Amino acid sequence: MKQKKKPKKNNMIKTKRSIRTKIMITTVAAIVTVMLVFSGVLTFAMHNLTESILMDVLQPMAKESAKAVESNIHLMADRMMGLVLDGRLADPAASKEDKAAALSEVRNTYEFYGIGVYGTDGAAIAVDGETYQNLAESSWFELLAETDNLTISDPEIFEEYIGIPVGMPIKAEGETQAYLVGIYKYDILSDVLGEIRVGKSGVAIMINDEGTVVGHPSSDVVRECPNIFQMDTEESAHDIFDRMVSRETGVSQGLVNGQDAYVAFCPVRGTHWSFAVEVPKSDYMESTNRALLFTLVAAAVVLAGALVVFWGITTVISTQLKKAIARMDGLAKGDLTSEIVSKNSGDEVQVLTLSLKSTIGSINDYLMEIRRVLDSISEGNLNVSANGNYQGDFVVVKETLTNIINSLNQVMKQISDTSYHLMETAESMGSQSEELHQAVMNQTDAMDSLNTEVKSIRDNLGNVTENTRQTSQRAAEIAQQIADGNRKMEQLREAMSAIDRNAEDITKISKLIEGISQQTKILALNASVEAARAGEAGKGFSVVAQEVRDLASQSEEAAKSTVEMIETASALINQGVRLTTQASESLEAIQKGSDAVTEISVCLSETVDIQEASLEEIVDKMEDITNITQQNLQCAENTADISVELDMESKKLKEILEKFRFQ
Repeated sequence: MKQKKKPKKNNMIKTKRSIRTKIMITTVAAIVTVMLVFSGVLTFAMHNLTESILMDVLQPMAKESAKAVESNIHLMADRMMGLVLDGRLADPAASKEDKAAALSEVRNTYEFYGIGVYGTDGAAIAVDGETYQNLAESSWFELLAETDNLTISDPEIFEEYIGIPVGMPIKAEGETQAYLVGIYKYDILSDVLGEIRVGKSGVAIMINDEGTVVGHPSSDVVRECPNIFQMDTEESAHDIFDRMVSRETGVSQGLVNGQDAYVAFCPVRGTHWSFAVEVPKSDYMESTNRALLFTLVAAAVVLAGALVVFWGITTVISTQLKKAIARMDGLAKGDLTSEIVSKNSGDEVQVLTLSLKSTIGSINDYLMEIRRVLDSISEGNLNVSANGNYQGDFVVVKETLTNIINSLNQVMKQISDTSYHLMETAESMGSQSEELHQAVMNQTDAMDSLNTEVKSIRDNLGNVTENTRQTSQRAAEIAQQIADGNRKMEQLREAMSAIDRNAEDITKISKLIEGISQQTKILALNASVEAARAGEAGKGFSVVAQEVRDLASQSEEAAKSTVEMIETASALINQGVRLTTQASESLEAIQKGSDAVTEISVCLSETVDIQEASLEEIVDKMEDITNITQQNLQCAENTADISVELDMESKKLKEILEKFRFQ
């Protein structure tokens, strides 16, 4: 039966994206990746360099600024120490006018908003300018009295200005006589803070040990007296502020006033202030980011130019590859004759085109040689060989064709030899199938006879089983009756034992009656003697005594007779008890024998049941054997038919093989 030809499938692989697009995408991705990596490295390096330089610069700047503040404070301290040595202020005997004149001269000479001399209780002795009228009302008077030395307080906020209170004790002979207190101008701090310019928005501040801002370029901030911990709630900022309050020296970075900033700080010696310089990172990173942006723009321009060049190159490569792909698609569809046009580009694409042309030519040669060999084989000529010029891995094709031809020769020769043996085997099977058929028929007859004998044995065994069951039933009934007789004999023995016990009791009573009779006779005799003594009066009593004695004699005789009868009955009863015991023992022996008979009957019944079950199983097996015999008979008949057909087919096969020519 001829098979229908299947429609050829289009094996041409449709590309989702051309090689030109892939090259462009890969190139762009590579360049962009390099740009991004380079930009990232450059950004990281520039940021680290800027951060390193800035942190190295900020720390010395903070220290120098703090030293400038310390210098101004030392200047104030030197001036205050020079003033307390003025005799007009230190002499307790000097008048208030002299003290006031000296204060006015000092205020005009130095940068004081006001200055005054106060007693140890804080009361004003002499003042000039805007200052405290009562020093005891100030918040730092206790600190001045406690330290008893030069004391600088946090800036004081007045209506029109901000001043820095400075106080110093005036001593005479080592004892504090008064205090010289001046309100120094805030310019000594604001000048230093205002001169610090770091970046666009960098700022210098000072805080006290409670975190209150005491120095800021903007006096408005100082007037508000803010707490730096409340101005900024970021955890990183608080860490920096804690280090400042604890009067550490260092530099750190964190979020300050909502901006990522660098902070350099150090304490101001001689005060409880800490100086800090805050510089946002954005002030110094802007130029770096601008340079990076210029780099990216320049790289983008270079990338655009490179893409134009790559596009032209990939267009040429893509055109040549499309032609090669179209030819390969034709080859996949069976086109071996179309011409391949190659362009003298001198590159790998030209080499690929020439290689494809050479490949198709070699494949044509190989296919023609294979076709020649297969045509010879299809005509029945197995005396053929593959003689083409096969090269490279195609040598395997030649070897495979040669192996196929050799294998076909060997197989066909073996089939030819086998066909002859098959004919002989078919003839032998025919004769053997006849013998097998006859043997199976004999086996079937023997099995039928055996089935008849087994059925007869099964019927007889059924009768034996029924008789065994009846015997077992009768033995059980006899055993039950013997058991009932045993129980009744036991009851009789118990009753006779009770009669024996009653006879003993009657004997005892009879002996008691006999004793009573003897006593009665003795009493009657005594009564007769007494009646004889009484004479006429005792005659009646003598008659009664005689009657009583006769009655006692009769009672004694009766009692003796009763005892003899009871002894006789007791002897008979004892004999009955012995006989009853012997009868009971005999019944027990009979019951044991009956039980043994019953047990034997049960065992016999069980054995018969087992034999009957075994016989039933044998009958089933015999039926299975009979069925198998019938199947063997059918198989023997089928084998005979098949052997005839096999003989016919082997002859046909021989005729077909005679058409082939072998090596």
